[in-house]
Amino acid sequence: MKKLISILTLSLFLFAGCTKVLNQVPQNSISATSLTDPSSIRSALLGCYSANLSANYLGLRYFIFADLYADNLSEVGTFSDFAQMANKQITSDNISVLNMWTQIYAAINDCNTVLAAATTNSSTTFTDKASVIAEARVLRAYHYFNLLRYWGGQEKGYKKGPDANGKSWGVPLRTKPTLTGADAAPIARASEDSVWAQIFNDLDPTNVIANLPASNSANSSYNWRFDQKSANALLARAYLYTSQWANAEAAATSVISTTGQSLVSLSSYANLYGNLGPKSEVIFTLPFDPTNQSQCAFFYFTTGRGGRNEISSSLSLNSAHESGDLRKEINYTTAASTLVAPTGKTLKYTRVSTGDDYVPQIRLAEVLLIRAEARAQQGNTAGAIADLNVVRARAGLAATTAVSQADILTAILNERRVELAHEGHRFFDLRRYQSLSTIGINTADPTQAFKCRFPIPLQEIYNSGSILVQNPGY
Repeated sequence: MKKLISILTLSLFLFAGCTKVLNQVPQNSISATSLTDPSSIRSALLGCYSANLSANYLGLRYFIFADLYADNLSEVGTFSDFAQMANKQITSDNISVLNMWTQIYAAINDCNTVLAAATTNSSTTFTDKASVIAEARVLRAYHYFNLLRYWGGQEKGYKKGPDANGKSWGVPLRTKPTLTGADAAPIARASEDSVWAQIFNDLDPTNVIANLPASNSANSSYNWRFDQKSANALLARAYLYTSQWANAEAAATSVISTTGQSLVSLSSYANLYGNLGPKSEVIFTLPFDPTNQSQCAFFYFTTGRGGRNEISSSLSLNSAHESGDLRKEINYTTAASTLVAPTGKTLKYTRVSTGDDYVPQIRLAEVLLIRAEARAQQGNTAGAIADLNVVRARAGLAATTAVSQADILTAILNERRVELAHEGHRFFDLRRYQSLSTIGINTADPTQAFKCRFPIPLQEIYNSGSILVQNPGY
């Protein structure tokens, strides 16, 4: 694993320089044509994953805010941008919102640069060209999916048609690298449907995912690069968000049936988040080590334990666990676990001194719950219950007592809350379920409904000359 991280680190260093230049004025940009040989293109592809590790993106803020804006986390520190999240009073000049937006678009530009170089390269030694292009496209799809989750869609969720004002809220859609002044010029927001179309085009099972390795050999057992399994898991998630139930079930099934996939025992559950223990459940993750440190435990832990004590598990999350749920102590630490973590935190991120917590992006448990939801939505209640009970059994719980479709869907939502706590799903799940009232957002009230989306950063609005239109309410 150290060798893999060293290779990744070198690639990140090399490509970080490209990214830094690409974000400057066009005359100083690195042309995609400067990646002239297959080796440099492959290295640049690895460098594309650097953005994922950023604390301004998937390495911390992106997933933390989805739980903090909802009801799984409480803000106990002093950062005003975090307090705005917890209070659901985000302003358009929130620095964390700006940093997330900027980091994601920088990541998209990295993918676009690799795609441009790989597409035009005709070297006879570029035998894995189709695979490189497919991997960059899937990674780009992931970034656009993440943009839509916070900044797009409407009050009823995602891909639900125009809102009450006839608007379909997407995000700016860039599919070419920044090479000229024209490339860098501000562009308007695409419609939500157009962004989804791009996402599904980049996740096409036949023309894209099939070109990926079945299991990327460079992943070792840590799954930090997209392969067929993780791409299909992402596709299943995207189908779920867009209510394509049959497709979501099929994509999830292809992942669940993959040889070697299984839920780990609960005794190994917390180890899913470190660089130890079995990885049979982890489908896609972020690998950190003492050289490239995660900030997760630092933001949770108290100052006496070497952290900044910015966030804690909420009392609401603690009480959401059923009696006998063995995940409770992992999601909300008590005196029994204070040797590892402070009270009221989580055992998922605890390596504050070494920073080598892994941050899972997709786990098998989530895919089982995706299939359960898709099956329930199609009226296959028996199949839905079967998948739900697999996750519950691992947590030490009896089979669900839910029978009706509505009750099963509620049970799945509740299960997602406790199973995926501290992993950045709660706000998006409440939005998909049209249950934002749970966290005090009445989507029937125009003075509150706008809170279903984050604001476009004010700096981006100004810099665009108002070509980029702000989300309503901000």
